[in-house]
Amino acid sequence: MLQNKKIVPIILAGGQGSRLWPVSKPDLPKQFLPLKAGGTTFDNTCRRVADSEIFKPPVIVTSIRYRGIIEEQYPHLSPLCVYEPVGRNTGPAAYLATRIVQETYGNDVYVLILPADHYIPDVKSFCNTIVSTTGVVNEGYIVTYGISPLYPHKEYGYIRFEEPGYDGTYQVLSFTEKPDEEVARQYCRSGQYLWNSGILSVRADVLIAEFQSYQAEVCRLLERALKQGEHGSLCPKSFAECPKISIDIAILERTKKAVVKPASFQWSDLGGWDALMEFAV
Repeated sequence: MLQNKKIVPIILAGGQGSRLWPVSKPDLPKQFLPLKAGGTTFDNTCRRVADSEIFKPPVIVTSIRYRGIIEEQYPHLSPLCVYEPVGRNTGPAAYLATRIVQETYGNDVYVLILPADHYIPDVKSFCNTIVSTTGVVNEGYIVTYGISPLYPHKEYGYIRFEEPGYDGTYQVLSFTEKPDEEVARQYCRSGQYLWNSGILSVRADVLIAEFQSYQAEVCRLLERALKQGEHGSLCPKSFAECPKISIDIAILERTKKAVVKPASFQWSDLGGWDALMEFAV
């Protein structure tokens, strides 16, 4: 149940896909490359959250260098974009977008933070999984979505979990980013780990409060970048002073509110050459 609320998607689309150079280039990264499955991963991410019964229009966070792509190919999304002067990873991007969502819709609105470069073919299963966790989100938890490991992938992050918690979720014990192959093999054998999809749901006020608790200086710099920006843009100087930090390191590895929901949908982040060649033109 959505409890009379809709979810505001925050799509993170500023990455350069540097692991996939030269196919993915700084001026045309992997989220804007066409796939055999149809469209780009950015297209497909937008379609994935297009159901107006569930979602409000998305907020897009991307690099200023991709402004031309957005304005030319997605003019209807341009007013909803946050353009970063420089890349500062997913932590600052998530904070800024959530602050904008909070100011637009209120403190207790639900946000869904998701990268723009994932492959998730089953939209119905994806939406069902997200909606199934809104009760948990409403209770003040930060819900991450884990994928059952198919093999010991050393390029993915892993979530260690314990016994079932609230409403079909599990308590998060720890996060591990890109373990070596032997460790990844141990994780898969143990049955206590899920791949970290990088997707999360949370109430806006909860995420902002966790940032202010654990990353006060980052918040100060980002608030200054918002305040000093002109014509809806960010102040480049203040934003550049912000450290590069992922949302995992900034918040998820510190918070006591993280839970994980095992997801049933097929998922790939298209981060490696084998995955890209399977789906890319």
